[in-house]
Amino acid sequence: MALPNLLTRQHIQTGLEQAADRCSHPDAGLFGPGSVIWQLLRENLTALAQGRTLLLALANSRLSQLMPSHHDAVQRIQHTQVFLLKVVFGNLDQALVTLNSQQARNKTLFDVDDSDTLVYALSAWVDSCMTVHQSVIEPINSALQERLFEEAMLLAQVMGIPQQALPADWHRWRRWWQHRLARPVSLSPRRQQVLDALLREQGYPGRTPYGAYYPHATYQLPGHWQQACQLPQRNLDRHRQHQRQLQRLMDITRNLPERLRYQPAFQEAQQRLRGRARADLATRLLNRWWTGESELVSSGWSIPKVDRLTSASY
Repeated sequence: MALPNLLTRQHIQTGLEQAADRCSHPDAGLFGPGSVIWQLLRENLTALAQGRTLLLALANSRLSQLMPSHHDAVQRIQHTQVFLLKVVFGNLDQALVTLNSQQARNKTLFDVDDSDTLVYALSAWVDSCMTVHQSVIEPINSALQERLFEEAMLLAQVMGIPQQALPADWHRWRRWWQHRLARPVSLSPRRQQVLDALLREQGYPGRTPYGAYYPHATYQLPGHWQQACQLPQRNLDRHRQHQRQLQRLMDITRNLPERLRYQPAFQEAQQRLRGRARADLATRLLNRWWTGESELVSSGWSIPKVDRLTSASY
């Protein structure tokens, strides 16, 4: 068995310095409004992807150690979501401060010190968001998937993963990820108990208007996961039920106003790029409901009109 590639503080500092040098619009952050990752993460619907991400994390021996109970799992995934919102939608300083904070990272699924597990955690999150997005909102073509891969690899680098430990291109990453999903899955009784409490008893994520992830799990994971995770077997009735649920999600997403459809952190970032020092009251209240914090990525100071990004209004 090969030894894991351990990450050090120097790896993280090197990744942060490279990201800072590469950033052309500091107030737009590491990615900016034109990125695919902004389009993906802005959807509140991606809350459903947390269920799939948790299931994939529980199947990984190292990540599962971070979640000894379903309460720990819920806390981890929620802190992970807030962490990523700050990194993706924050300006350069906010993103770097968040990435450099060991305390913030220790609460997330990224609290691992080997590059292989960290790449797995990032891949689980990206692939789960993409799966939910393609199922309900619209397909993501291969060109956009390649751009998303490049952005995810930038995120991996600023988290400290050396370039040589990352897949060289999107095709290799897809092959590697499909190979990981095709591996036999074996959950210990403790992990199975955590999964049951999350997806069956609690119906995670539950409190969102999109319902629980459990009914979709059977159709968004490889077939051999069904028996290992004790998911319902596929049949015609369940397939029809799944299609009705997808149609319901499509209708909800289509009819929601942008204020409710999109993440308040995304709206906060747009307002920041339009020059506002603070998000408006509605955005702050929605932020509080979704994340427990009123403001995540406001700049705290007004940007001169001449310096504002014209792309922020899209």
